[in-house]
Amino acid sequence: MASLLLGFHAIPARGADAARASAAPSADHGSSSAQAPGAIVPGERLSQWLLRQPDGQQLANPGLAWQVREEELPQLHLKNTLLVQLEAWVRDAAHAHQRLEGTKLLAWLRALPVTGRVGLQATDPRWLEVNPRHDPILEAGQRLVPSPWPLQTVALLRPDGELCQVRHEPGRNVLDYLAACGLPADAADWAWLAQPDGRTFQMEVAAWNAGPVQEPAPGAWLWAPPRSARTLDAISEGIIKFLATQGPSPQLAPATESSATRPAPAMGESPSAISSAGAPAPAATAPVALPAKAAAQPRPFEIGANDWGEPGLLQTPSARMASAGHMRVTLSNVYPYTRGTVFFQPLDWLEGGFRYTSVSNVAYAASVTGQSTKDKSIDLRLRLLRETAHVPQVVLGFRDLGGTGLFSSEYLVASKRWRDLDFSLGLGWGNIANGSSIGNPLRILGDRFRVRPTADGAGTVNFSSMFRGPVGVFGGVQWRTPWDPLTLKIEYDSNDYQSEPLGNQLRHRSPINVGLSYRLAQGVTLSAGVERGNRVMLGLSVASDLAQASAPKVLDEPAPTVNVHAPLRPAGWAQTAENIETQTQWVVTHIAPDGEGLHVWVTDAQAAYVKERTQRAVAVLHAAAPASIQRFVLHFSQRGMGVSTQVIDRAVWVKQQVLPQLPRQARVEPVTHYPAAAKESAAGRISAGQIPPAAPAAAAPAGGQPQGEAVEGPWTAPSDRFSWSIAPSFQPIIGGPDAFLIYQLGLAASAEYRFTERTWLSGTVNWRLADNYSKFSYTAPSNLPRVRTFQREYAISSRVTLPNLQLTHVGQWAPGHYYSVYGGMLESMFAGVGGEWLYRPWHSRVAFGVDVNRVRQRGFKQDFSLRDYEITTGHATLYWDTGWKGVMARVSVGQYLAGDRGATIDVSRRFDNGLVIGAYATKTNVSSEQFGEGGFDKGIYLNIPLDALLPRSTKGNFGFVWNPLTRDGGARLIRAQPLYELTSGTDPRAPHIGPPVSKTPGNGDNLLDFENRR
Repeated sequence: MASLLLGFHAIPARGADAARASAAPSADHGSSSAQAPGAIVPGERLSQWLLRQPDGQQLANPGLAWQVREEELPQLHLKNTLLVQLEAWVRDAAHAHQRLEGTKLLAWLRALPVTGRVGLQATDPRWLEVNPRHDPILEAGQRLVPSPWPLQTVALLRPDGELCQVRHEPGRNVLDYLAACGLPADAADWAWLAQPDGRTFQMEVAAWNAGPVQEPAPGAWLWAPPRSARTLDAISEGIIKFLATQGPSPQLAPATESSATRPAPAMGESPSAISSAGAPAPAATAPVALPAKAAAQPRPFEIGANDWGEPGLLQTPSARMASAGHMRVTLSNVYPYTRGTVFFQPLDWLEGGFRYTSVSNVAYAASVTGQSTKDKSIDLRLRLLRETAHVPQVVLGFRDLGGTGLFSSEYLVASKRWRDLDFSLGLGWGNIANGSSIGNPLRILGDRFRVRPTADGAGTVNFSSMFRGPVGVFGGVQWRTPWDPLTLKIEYDSNDYQSEPLGNQLRHRSPINVGLSYRLAQGVTLSAGVERGNRVMLGLSVASDLAQASAPKVLDEPAPTVNVHAPLRPAGWAQTAENIETQTQWVVTHIAPDGEGLHVWVTDAQAAYVKERTQRAVAVLHAAAPASIQRFVLHFSQRGMGVSTQVIDRAVWVKQQVLPQLPRQARVEPVTHYPAAAKESAAGRISAGQIPPAAPAAAAPAGGQPQGEAVEGPWTAPSDRFSWSIAPSFQPIIGGPDAFLIYQLGLAASAEYRFTERTWLSGTVNWRLADNYSKFSYTAPSNLPRVRTFQREYAISSRVTLPNLQLTHVGQWAPGHYYSVYGGMLESMFAGVGGEWLYRPWHSRVAFGVDVNRVRQRGFKQDFSLRDYEITTGHATLYWDTGWKGVMARVSVGQYLAGDRGATIDVSRRFDNGLVIGAYATKTNVSSEQFGEGGFDKGIYLNIPLDALLPRSTKGNFGFVWNPLTRDGGARLIRAQPLYELTSGTDPRAPHIGPPVSKTPGNGDNLLDFENRR
């Protein structure tokens, strides 16, 4: 315990002022012209303070420190946390020299003051005047401390607490400064930079992870612990953030002429600083000179796709993986195979996808049109080891895991990078190792690993054949050439292509494949190569980080300008409601003042980006509401069921819009979301008679509404019971034996009539205008009642169809308890009646629901006719939001449409911008033989909000569901209004879905968030 207490540095009485005084400029800082700052006038803007200083232009440099008392406590917490962790590192260090260095660093950090510095967005007074949101209002007790001027050096903090100071030169990057301070090449894996304005960066600087690096500004701090002290990496972000609070790094006196030729010191030596802006350091005569030759700017590492669509070279895979949220679509051709692959990355260590392979020299056995064989497959890849300086990245991969198994392979591959070269070496089993004569090392576990069983093509996961048979060794290297778009590849392929599926024996002249890839644009790559020694390969890959997808809303109506004062002549509530609907696409049903509050009821607010729309709605309300209104209360409902309530303090909101946000305000997000009001939940919405009379305004802000002016009474939107829309329709069927793509194009007219908010009749009529159904002749075989395999009959029987006509009523009989009853033409293949109950408490991560349906099969023309088959189907479903990386799990147990009973497991991940990537599998009491090809029902799906893709705010999502085959087993009724989706507003994450947060460091970043995030 005594060791723990040693790490804390307490500020004594008046210590904050002493800390600020230690950071004040003096003649020793290398500046003869910088003056002490003038006293601030509480209430003035920073721009005003700068303009009234006699040396304002000199003071307006990035090192200007705005010191705020309220920030001293969190910065003290940061400092004490660093000291405690450093003490632990010193205590546990294995070598005496590490303990000695750590002790010196500990003493140096302990001596640094807590300044309360807050980063400024800019210090140009004229720019600040034009951008008042970034121009803070100064308050009593705050200080503005100018930095030494001119700033001429950059300081590297060594692990022993000494500073290496290097004269700044424009155009030189971080690698130059590390070299100038004697840090051997490739001695550190990461470097951290604090610019004089307070922004901090983490950069990869080793040969195995090199990426783009920053150019330090004069006065910057650098920290790059050597690899031998890698345990310091865990607190390095905290160290650099604390250094950023110190202002610019200590500055040296002007260099002598001989400084240009001064040799760089060794790691154990350090030039001493004359003075510092708060950091203690002894004196020195000159800074260190930069190397004569500038270091090249490292390029970002690019992950290429192989012919199979997975990360790799040509035929062989690598161990590379993109970050979570990436999606990659690849098309490649090398005779006789044409492969189309889609890969998703739900987690940093997991990726999966599906593939169609066309075998051009083998006809599809079930086809009567003569098309070539189309094989379907599902792939999975798991990262076992993450690359470090001495350890390669290792991935375990499975090809054709859940498809027919014709190309099934397993592999273990390692990749290691050295600057622009990336090496891969791996072991493979199955198709990837065809022709190999190397014995399986796993045969020591039993003779069953000697021979690999032949794939049966049933589409099941054949665990009995995994990692069996001979082992193939493959590997290669890719080189990113000095011409940035071009990468060259060469590999050794362990497949001799003499035992290919479907009896194919392909000519094979060489196991060496060579090729290249050329980046046409960001994420778009064209590939070419020579494989097997006699075949040309061509490929195209398109990759995108969908988790970072965001589109500027350039086509939206401009948001209202935020004025500090309330309007003198408020707009009427009818106009206000119209403006809100224009800005948000919500439907406003009611507006009612209630004393100092203004209540607004909105429905149909299930757009993904609720937070963005809420900000626009509040801007409209602020521009319309009289000064007596102090808070806005938004009541969100869906189909008449209260979902949530949000309360916005008007004064706080205005301050957030017109003033910079201090870090303490960013660290703690106020609670503004609450469960739906009980009376709203019971009554659907508050009627005008339930709203208390408006209280008179006690006082109005300057420039606001005069005291006592009347406030407009409650307003209710005119009843609009009927709505309709027309949109194009596209219905594809992919991968069938008649043609790879069977499609129809048409127009879908949808209409809805609302009897009440909670009871409505809705339907859709589809008119098929164009199709290629002349090729559609295949009806899949089935050993079960045909609940889905009459796909062709339902598609071709009529050009005008009625896919859905349904009467629905929903309600809520107690908090968290929701119900629905419905009946009609429920989907294109089934009609009937049903009901659902859902228990979903407010902000709970767990929900439970039950649905029961009695349905009968519809006629093929999708009109009002019915067939003989009927069934009772339903499920009990448990919904679990794990709280880990946005992962959601659903487990449903019940009876399916074909009468089979079993369970469906659905696992998905939702990203911060609303992107959802998921997969599901259903297993019932039907055997694999009875189910047919595929063995069991399974699929992969993706959903992304249109808000993330389009230049105009748009409700709805774009997505698709892919399942390799349509069979009758495990088929579920498609219900139009599931309650879990209707009540999504109760999800604690729902208000926070929005555009991805910028990864660009900014001033005032949260100092308390400094755990290592590599």
